Amino acid sequence: MRREVIAIGAEAILYLENWLGLTVLVKERVPKGYRRVELDYYIRKLRTASEARAMIRASMLGIPVPRVYDVDLVNMRIRMEYLRGTPLVKFLISGSVNAQVLSYLHTMGKYLGLLHSDGIIHGDPTPANILIVNDKLYLIDFGLSEFLGRRPRTNDVRALYKLAVDLNVTLRSLEALRKDQSKELFNEFFQGYSEALSNDIAVRVRQFVDRIRKMVRYAVR
Repeated sequence: MRREVIAIGAEAILYLENWLGLTVLVKERVPKGYRRVELDYYIRKLRTASEARAMIRASMLGIPVPRVYDVDLVNMRIRMEYLRGTPLVKFLISGSVNAQVLSYLHTMGKYLGLLHSDGIIHGDPTPANILIVNDKLYLIDFGLSEFLGRRPRTNDVRALYKLAVDLNVTLRSLEALRKDQSKELFNEFFQGYSEALSNDIAVRVRQFVDRIRKMVRYAVR
């Protein structure tokens, strides 16, 4: 099959492939020579399976994601729908913060809230992983996803901390992109996030985000 490499990441390569008459995007986790063979195989298999499972579960929750066509746990490949779109990060870098951009952030927050309500951590929820296709938002790149194994509860400190870490990744990315307007952008994001969770959970997660940021500020002094 003819392959067209479009990106090379830290743990995987992305390429286009003609598969059963379709042009699909393939994510293939390649071996890492610095790891023991057995450990490397285990890690790549675990992450490939977890990523595919998270994408399928997200779709079941009503979150637009690329369709998963095939999961190959021998060669560590996921064949998925190839979407042609514009990453949300480009809107934040090149344009002004208008009603449309705020609407996109609101929707992004709702997507993450839906994941969290089901006990799924995305791992890298940044505007770079929101793809806009014909004004429809898709959540992509579940390579760092994690499953809590249960729905979050207000007294589950470990789960709330993990959810907060996900949100802090979003906040830090917004600060890096638009420091002057990051608060406005994150508040819009959090509004959408809160709509997908119970208010008690959302408030508790926000409190943990504040704790994380205070600890970081203290550590770097």
